[in-house]
Amino acid sequence: MAEYVMNYDEPAETWNDAIPLGNGRLGAMVYGYTGSERIQLNEDSLWYGSFIDRNNPAALQKLAETRRLVLEGKIREAETLIIQYFSGTPVSMRHYEPLGELDIALNQHTPFACNWFPNNTGAESYKAKLDLMKGLFTICHTRDGTAYIREMFISYPDQILCLSLTASKKKAINLDIKFDRTVISDEKQTDDRRPGFFRRSGPWTGFMADENRTLDEQTLVMSGNSAGVGFSTVLRVVSDGEMENPYSQLFIRNATEVCLYLGAATTNREPDPRKASMDRVNAAQAKGYKVLKQRHVADFESRMSRCVLELPGLSGELTVDEQLARAQADPHDPGLPALAALYFTFGRYLMMSGGRENSAALNLQGIWNREFIPPWDCKYTININTQMNYWLAEITDLGEIHESLFNLIETMAVRGRDTARIMYGCRGTMCHHNTDFYGDCAPQDVYMAATQWTTGGAWLALHLWEHYRFTLDKVFLEKWLPVLKEYALFFLDFLSDDGKGHLVTNPSVSPENRYIMSDGFDTPICAGPTMDNQIIRALFKACVEADKILGLQDPLVKEFAVAYKKLPPNRIGSGGQLLEWMEEEQEMTPGMVHISHLWGAYPGDEINWRDTPELLEAVRRSLQLRMDYGSGGDGWSLAWFVCETARLDDAQLTGKLINRMITCSGTRNFFNGAEVFQIDGNLGAAAGIAEALLQSHTGILEFLPALPPSWTEGTVRGLRARGGHRVDIIWKEGRLQEAVITVGANGNITCRGGPYRVFQGDVEVPVETVEHGFQFLACAGKTYTLS
Repeated sequence: MAEYVMNYDEPAETWNDAIPLGNGRLGAMVYGYTGSERIQLNEDSLWYGSFIDRNNPAALQKLAETRRLVLEGKIREAETLIIQYFSGTPVSMRHYEPLGELDIALNQHTPFACNWFPNNTGAESYKAKLDLMKGLFTICHTRDGTAYIREMFISYPDQILCLSLTASKKKAINLDIKFDRTVISDEKQTDDRRPGFFRRSGPWTGFMADENRTLDEQTLVMSGNSAGVGFSTVLRVVSDGEMENPYSQLFIRNATEVCLYLGAATTNREPDPRKASMDRVNAAQAKGYKVLKQRHVADFESRMSRCVLELPGLSGELTVDEQLARAQADPHDPGLPALAALYFTFGRYLMMSGGRENSAALNLQGIWNREFIPPWDCKYTININTQMNYWLAEITDLGEIHESLFNLIETMAVRGRDTARIMYGCRGTMCHHNTDFYGDCAPQDVYMAATQWTTGGAWLALHLWEHYRFTLDKVFLEKWLPVLKEYALFFLDFLSDDGKGHLVTNPSVSPENRYIMSDGFDTPICAGPTMDNQIIRALFKACVEADKILGLQDPLVKEFAVAYKKLPPNRIGSGGQLLEWMEEEQEMTPGMVHISHLWGAYPGDEINWRDTPELLEAVRRSLQLRMDYGSGGDGWSLAWFVCETARLDDAQLTGKLINRMITCSGTRNFFNGAEVFQIDGNLGAAAGIAEALLQSHTGILEFLPALPPSWTEGTVRGLRARGGHRVDIIWKEGRLQEAVITVGANGNITCRGGPYRVFQGDVEVPVETVEHGFQFLACAGKTYTLS
């Protein structure tokens, strides 16, 4: 198997370029400096303040009037009512914030308090390596003839950050260590006093801790309170050197080996976070670094190795900087396929590190955030971004990590019942376009193009159904179907007649687009936008199918089926495009980055090559029109385009967009951070790569449906298909050579294309030619080879 390693020959100058480590709950961004190092820390449950009830009871009073105004085309008046009566109170929910920073100085000759600035003073032969399969970050360098090796990881089994530092010569390590919680800037100094150093904002702009001191010569603690949420982090030092305790920080002198163990917690999970953190570092010290590392690697590597993409190319020992420079200079660089495989693996690494089964769901930045007031509050934007974070989970066999999102959906379901009842007089549950750690479902902001969108919770709920489709786990479905139905029940009450025989959402928006009315007024407010109809159809259909699978015969199912038929259908416009609104409107922004109306093609499946080819062509036309005006240029928007073009089976364009995603990230570590870092682009693009290799949304297995032309040969192992199947694929000269299917359930397996010869062991299996391909009868748990 190829090595999946990100190599560097110099440290990161900015936070966006630093190396992310994490275990779902504890995150770190490591710059990689050897003299004075900065390690920025996060704890996933550290949010500013606790839950607040922001539901606005005045909304219900004006709902009927607002609906009438929308249907009469009096949009200005409707907007006024929405601003006045439908906003959350207050308008914004809680935000995610950083834990702080661990600062470490190695062999510095000035007092640590004056040496805040990261540096590599005296370092030679610098090499840094992030092993994506093992979750290990290693830095090697020499200084004054001594070789130093630093190794770091954050363990999920032991919930601890571990750092080991060793020297080739005895007593060559002298460390100063302290915690900090001030705001940090990545801007360089412009004066001559400290040329090349970083500017740090003064303490007066920071969010200081209540406690930041040593407990003894081995232990450092930082604790505080963020608007009622208590937090604490504890560092334990184990060393063969001499320990000094100046109370404000820790000194280690004349050491050959040093190990650091860091734990953290908040009152959002622990009644006493200081004690919980202390218990973790005590347990870590008792186990020792070697055992902790073994446990971490066994846990991390076992999941990362489930799904592996191997593509040829000139990677080897090249640094990521060198690989990116070559790819940016030459769109036909022979190393691009290998870089794509590395990018794909990095996406799975981010999912493994940023969110685990019992952590908070991956937010806008996963788990990593250095800002006390971050962009978009670093919470959950659920009109695309949070959902995109999890597109990768099922198809690349990280389904357990999906559980963190399911837990959030369940929390939202409880909060959303109040929102549905208080604001709309409806049964069931719902959420608008944002939520936070506490599951707040009230409207967010006063932003007309997003605030009044009621379908966010429904979209999230469909992740429950997708998990079932990939696993066929009836126990899971039985547990979660009541939640799925609650989100659907809301729309039985909320949908209203448009006077033309359709049930529509009203008022609503197509996130986050606007159209221009005949009088020149631009607005996002509408009734029954295409995206809403597609999502609600999928939700009703899922509830009907799930009820049938479990044999429940719930009377609500008949109501879902009736309402399903009254939703407005998808429509094609005069330019061959899929319409975004119920009528053909003039878009205010033809290059809009949201492609909300194409939801039915991806991540939905009602628009597909088999059942609705004419609508799929309309999707193709819509994408082209958006790209003609600059949409899909980078970030999460580009990632969505990758997924859509893969569903179009457009290998050429899919490959082009994947290459653009890799080379235009704007960072040295693949972060989707050309302007502001958001993790959705990384995870969404990785999902798009998987979609180019295997699709199953129609119930038919499709091998290499959108294989980029430059990926002439390769192997992917461990992709998952709906139906519970595991699939390995080998191809050469751009053509399938072999597919190995480990079957998830008894029954016929249908494959597109072919036909191929099918073997179960040495026995050839009968194959039947059917429309669109071939099929064969398979048994659960058995492995079949197509060649």
